[in-house]
Amino acid sequence: MILILLLWPLGIVPVMAAANGLIDQRLSIQLFPEEHRLEGRAVLTPADSNSELPEMFRLAVGADIDAVTTDGKPTDFTFDKGLLQIPPGSEVSNLTISYRVRFDDPVPQDFVGIEDPSFGIAATIMPQGSFLSDNSGWHPLPVDRQSRFHVTIIGPPGLYGVTAGRLVELDSSATRSQTIWQTRLPQSSLALAAGYYQVKREDLGEIQLLAFTSVENAALAADYLESCREYMQLYQALFGPYPYAKFAVVENFYPTGYGLPGWTLLGSSVIRLPFIRTTSLPHEIAHAWWGNAIEIDYQSGNWGEGLATYVADYYLQELYAPAEAFEYRRKILRDYATLVEAGDDLPLTDFRSRMTKRDQAVGYGKAAMVFHMLRKLIGDEAFWQGLQATARDGLGKHFAWSDLRRHFEAASAMDLSVFFRQWTRRAGAPQLRLADVSVIPVDAGWQVSGSILQEEPVYDLAVPLRLETATHKHDQTFDLAGSQKPFVFTVNARPISLTVDPESNLFRKLYPEELPATVNNLRASKAPLVVVSTGSEALLGASRDLLRGLQWHQAPVMSEEDYLRQQPPGRDLLMLGWPKSLDLRPILPAGFTAAANQFSIGDKTYAEAQDVLFMVMASHEDHHVTGYFLPGSLAASRDTARRIPHYGRYSYLVFRVGSNQVKATWETEHSPLKILFEKEPIP
Repeated sequence: MILILLLWPLGIVPVMAAANGLIDQRLSIQLFPEEHRLEGRAVLTPADSNSELPEMFRLAVGADIDAVTTDGKPTDFTFDKGLLQIPPGSEVSNLTISYRVRFDDPVPQDFVGIEDPSFGIAATIMPQGSFLSDNSGWHPLPVDRQSRFHVTIIGPPGLYGVTAGRLVELDSSATRSQTIWQTRLPQSSLALAAGYYQVKREDLGEIQLLAFTSVENAALAADYLESCREYMQLYQALFGPYPYAKFAVVENFYPTGYGLPGWTLLGSSVIRLPFIRTTSLPHEIAHAWWGNAIEIDYQSGNWGEGLATYVADYYLQELYAPAEAFEYRRKILRDYATLVEAGDDLPLTDFRSRMTKRDQAVGYGKAAMVFHMLRKLIGDEAFWQGLQATARDGLGKHFAWSDLRRHFEAASAMDLSVFFRQWTRRAGAPQLRLADVSVIPVDAGWQVSGSILQEEPVYDLAVPLRLETATHKHDQTFDLAGSQKPFVFTVNARPISLTVDPESNLFRKLYPEELPATVNNLRASKAPLVVVSTGSEALLGASRDLLRGLQWHQAPVMSEEDYLRQQPPGRDLLMLGWPKSLDLRPILPAGFTAAANQFSIGDKTYAEAQDVLFMVMASHEDHHVTGYFLPGSLAASRDTARRIPHYGRYSYLVFRVGSNQVKATWETEHSPLKILFEKEPIP
């Protein structure tokens, strides 16, 4: 028998302000995985003298309620369509609800191509694992009330349950297991996961760091906990005290990537990916502050995903790899231009959650850039002070974009109404161009002048310009509040180039010629066509996961011979295998070669059966693209096909034995926002 008893350390529980209606819940849940059901017992008591027991609860629609008692005596109740109602009573000290419910949402056998990150699963109890979302009604939810929870989860031997709160006890015997959790912050509801876990624990001061992993992935626990420690220390320095008593990395039996109050739920296939500890993990830890301890007023827009993206996915690049941070900003702009159509855009105040790639480009990418521009506008000190004040004042509350604005205004002593209005309430992005640029010799050297223009509707922008000479970069920022702003540079050396927003610090709509062809172009295609190269017919079946992941599973398919004969216009193509016809082979950039059984990039040649090249090339005649899937064998194609769609921001990819070796994006040669003067005559 294993017994871990964990007591609340002295001083960790903050004194909470008296909250009218706060409830204390003691939940006892027994899981029966083979039967896909749970038996639950909830004992509710008022948290203080100002609280009264609720009379209305939400519970899973399919629940069977065995009994409801008040102060130990049976009481009448009604239960209809998931709403449980208790007759009003006076001076009732406790309410007990006993119930049973079956959860068996089907888990897809194949997850490729499913855009919904929940995979349609709200709650499921299975022998291989269980997940009950916080809106599934697995425990009674007092309507418009919050609770503090003490949760006991009982299951077969070796099965442990995880939910919010501090781990109080973990107990396993020959007949059953038991896990006990206790929350200190009021919450509206809880999520729960359960599985046959190996448990590893470390502490960071009074914060529990926990890993619940399968036997197969137990070796990963130590590295995950070390990463948790690193990110927790960083974010506490930036945001203020961590708001929960623990952070747990929990393995799920299907490929989720959830951030929950005090824990993250990562699928078995996800947790093994080497980059997750530096991408998804810090993102989910950041959600402890932004979206969990401070809840989001979804009616006014979900700001939490954009902020978590900025302080995790982006900011860590800025700290440790500034060149990668620059690339990250450029990729955000490219994603938006590629995946968001003019008539299919939405303002940030309308973004709720990610269901499509468009949603991700707006609610994650654009929102992250808004926080980046805000930081540039008000400065680092005011930005981080604003976040710290938000974290402190928003604890346990629902915050909207307007609440964030209020705290950033206080920290910066600036009126940010125009900034927040144009970036959160308006769909779209500004589009800029240069006009009337001239270069003339002057006594002091050279004078470069012109105008920055923007299309209607105009934005209030701080537009950076850079004039380069052979020895120096001259940077100026121009306030553009209307449709036009003149500019002048005077330099003592011959100008070489003029660039608008050279560091990609401004969210804007890119021009087509600024966009390299990427995997996302294929995902966004409105006119897809699969062309099977001569001799590669067997590759069509082996590419099924690739087509599903690109959302091309219903695209028409043609042979190479039929395509050459018919030449259907206006199509994005996916070539499966190396084309026999020279007309269908791409014009490769310098350093690239390709043939039927091998390819090379620079001085590296790939000719093994497990090598795979995937690349996307732009057409010079129109705005369409062609993808080339060039595996060394059918086995390699099957192993790699499902991975390619996850690299949407890249132009070419190399895999060996299913592992990514190369990922890169073509450099674009032209931009309406860059002038190379060495190619222009200067008087």
